[in-house]
Amino acid sequence: MFISFLFNAFNAFSELPACFLGRAIVNKHRAYTFHRPSALWIAQIGVDVAFASVQIFLFSVIVYFMVGLVLNAGSFFTFYLIILLGYLCMTLFFRTLGVLSADFDVAIKSAALIITFFVVTSGYLIQWQSQQVWLRWIYYVNVMGLGFAALMANEFKSLTMRCTSESLIPSGPDYHNLQNQVCTLAGSRAGSNIISGSNYISTGFRYFPSDLWRNVGIILALIVFFLFINATVGELLRHGAGGRTITFYAKENSELKKLNKGLAERRQRRQNKTTQDDSAELQIASKAVLTWEGLNYDVPVAGGQKRLLNEVFGYVRPGQLTALMGASGAGKTTLLDVLAARKNVGVISGDMLIDGTKPGIAFQRGTSYAEQLDVHTSTATVREALRFSADLRQPYEVPREQKYAYVEEVLSLLELENLADAIIGTPESGLQTEERKRITIGVELAAKPELLLFLDEPTSGLDSQSAFNIVRFLRKLAAAGQAILCTIHQPNSALFENFDRLLLLQRGGECVYFGDVGKDAVVILDYFAKNGAYCPEDVNPAEWMLDAIGAGIAPRIGDRDWGDIWRESDELATVKQEIVAMKERRLREIATEPKLPEKEYASPLWHQMKVVSWRTHLDFWRSPQYGFTRWFNQVIIAFVTGLAFLQLNDSRASLQYRVFVIFQATVVPALILAQVEIKYDLSRLIYYREAAAKAYRQFPFAFAMVCAEMPYSIICTISFFLPLYYMPGFQSASSRAGYQFLMILILEIFSATLGQTIAALTPSSFISSLVNPFMIVIFALFCGVAIPKPQIPRFWRAWLYELNPVTRLVSGMITTELAGRTVVCTPSEFNSFPAPSGTTCGEYMSAFFAAGGAGYIQDPSSTTTCNYCAYQTGEQFYRPFQLSFDERWRDLGILTAFIGSNLILLFLGSRYLNFNRR
Repeated sequence: MFISFLFNAFNAFSELPACFLGRAIVNKHRAYTFHRPSALWIAQIGVDVAFASVQIFLFSVIVYFMVGLVLNAGSFFTFYLIILLGYLCMTLFFRTLGVLSADFDVAIKSAALIITFFVVTSGYLIQWQSQQVWLRWIYYVNVMGLGFAALMANEFKSLTMRCTSESLIPSGPDYHNLQNQVCTLAGSRAGSNIISGSNYISTGFRYFPSDLWRNVGIILALIVFFLFINATVGELLRHGAGGRTITFYAKENSELKKLNKGLAERRQRRQNKTTQDDSAELQIASKAVLTWEGLNYDVPVAGGQKRLLNEVFGYVRPGQLTALMGASGAGKTTLLDVLAARKNVGVISGDMLIDGTKPGIAFQRGTSYAEQLDVHTSTATVREALRFSADLRQPYEVPREQKYAYVEEVLSLLELENLADAIIGTPESGLQTEERKRITIGVELAAKPELLLFLDEPTSGLDSQSAFNIVRFLRKLAAAGQAILCTIHQPNSALFENFDRLLLLQRGGECVYFGDVGKDAVVILDYFAKNGAYCPEDVNPAEWMLDAIGAGIAPRIGDRDWGDIWRESDELATVKQEIVAMKERRLREIATEPKLPEKEYASPLWHQMKVVSWRTHLDFWRSPQYGFTRWFNQVIIAFVTGLAFLQLNDSRASLQYRVFVIFQATVVPALILAQVEIKYDLSRLIYYREAAAKAYRQFPFAFAMVCAEMPYSIICTISFFLPLYYMPGFQSASSRAGYQFLMILILEIFSATLGQTIAALTPSSFISSLVNPFMIVIFALFCGVAIPKPQIPRFWRAWLYELNPVTRLVSGMITTELAGRTVVCTPSEFNSFPAPSGTTCGEYMSAFFAAGGAGYIQDPSSTTTCNYCAYQTGEQFYRPFQLSFDERWRDLGILTAFIGSNLILLFLGSRYLNFNRR
């Protein structure tokens, strides 16, 4: 019942991130006075009732009847109503928390604190009467406690239980008189094996059937309260309504001060026009020519193949800026991906040659590709991003000082002097779009591409001035000798005249023109005029061309397909002749040059691991919210648990409470998985871009991600272990405490590596989040605490219990804590029954204890009432669960082996599963 209520209550947790994802829309609607925010919150609860009613009804039907709860219509619908109200209450609670919190990090920390109090004081882990007096008040405002109490009252009010022989004390072949026996269940009476369900919950939990509808009423009141707060606060607070305009800078050291001084001097000289063009300092000496002939690209679709590129011819020469244009869907980015060897789906045919020869394994490393999406490590500075690219993509033999000096030249060329030490940040709260575009280009230039530079729509999303600046920078690079192929979407006349050549595509991936642009696009316009299309003098030639071939709003000019015209044109024949001549010339030139061995990666594996690990550690260090949120959540759970179970005594109940404290350690995977998966997924997006450029292999990436988690795992282990272990008063002997610390540390590392493994095996953090509940429920249900091992169905016990990593944690920690602990029952914990006439309690129980019975008699010499305690030592408590103190080191070793299996799956998954399908 508790799991049923808890599962649906936690399903409402998705409302917390949803509040922040929808905050921008709410603020926009408020700004436009579309509606009041309170109208949205009130309307949402109505929608929730409609959908949740069906969802929870199906859940209730499955759980209620499969478990075999009381077969009574009234009890079933009361069960359904309580879970439904609990879900709605928690939904409004998370929404209220989201509205009150300035950002998600604040919300998640607050949620961890409050939810921990809710779970600990719900009455399941520690009963209400056993809780600290100063914590009991939380029960009356705790929807989980109220709901669990109502479910227990609903189930047990009409239930009568019969005590089996195993639960009768004493039991065995020598004991047949029920008048001298007692059942060990709460609420039992000596001389009877029948126990009323009402007596059971009133004695063991202090729950009373008469309080059922009172609790339901309080839950309804909490729903109304949270809805009122949600609607009221939503009107008053306006978190996220304004934008962030702050640029953060890394702290300067002596080296950075010297470098920034040099950049400032360069900028001053450029502004005063007292120095030559920065492009002259780049010294781009590449002479390689990329040519492609009859290039086709086919992709599999339902029912066969679809051709995206059709017989495309062209070339890119050093020192020329070539534009790639066409309508949306014409294949511009597709052609760029094919030429840059970025495609991993489909079939490419035709000839694509470098200096007349097939590209080798070093081709991707020798080219640079500035993609349309500006994906960067958000915590890096601009200079660090460029240095990282130079470190790994320039030849390893080049001294680092020379690489870094080239980075300074690129910063100056792209006019990033004032942003050299700026933190890149995210698109929402970092550098502006135009600045990020320049950084993307700078990262690719820092690699010092030996062949050419590809750019995919570098002006998209920019205003006219920013777009002009980007094209101006590209013009500088071309002037320095760089070969550039750039897709561009509907440039204005000022931008278009900066390009030397144009490759124009129409739908279907067909080329309709490849050749020079000419001043004021005169060469292109002459070609179109020759074929019956005349451009008016007052229009932009770049836009008019798209209209002329039918790629714009206006109908195509002429009655012939422009692709057919191009295939039959003299211009295409000339292009083919030029390609042949260029290949022959370059083959002659490179024949006299010494051939260098080709390498897929510029630097050795150990250097990749060093550079990537350093950047990853720095990224984690500059992401304090990531580490602090993880640390805070674990400390709060440990501290609250320690407070709830403060300084446990040696009573019978404390044995179960110690098990529950240990069971709290199983929340560590639940806390860590989602955080680690999101971090890994975001880092993987950057890895995909850098791996496509052959900057580094997969292994350094996965290795760096694992290593970066280790310091935080150790810190969190210490902070989690100390309050969780010492506040409840666990055994302080170093041999016991040291073992328990090792188990928590291994669990922490296991959880981090498991999160990374799940992320590596799934395409996105969203899919990972769907796997997490399944994993967490398996860990909790089949570890031997929620369901003791002997009671787990045989099928699941045979394999799932044994394969559950948390089984090893629970087994090792429980036996280490309880072994050798003497139990002293409190007066309320003794089970009392009358001794047979003329017999002492010790004599009467001797046969029971001789047969291996657990427990002890308070006064063996008594001849009247025998007060029996169920356990004498901790071993007697855990032995029925088939746990053994002698196997604790084996359990630790198996749990450690699970880390090894995680790492194997992580490295294999990140190596062979590529979710970046292009």
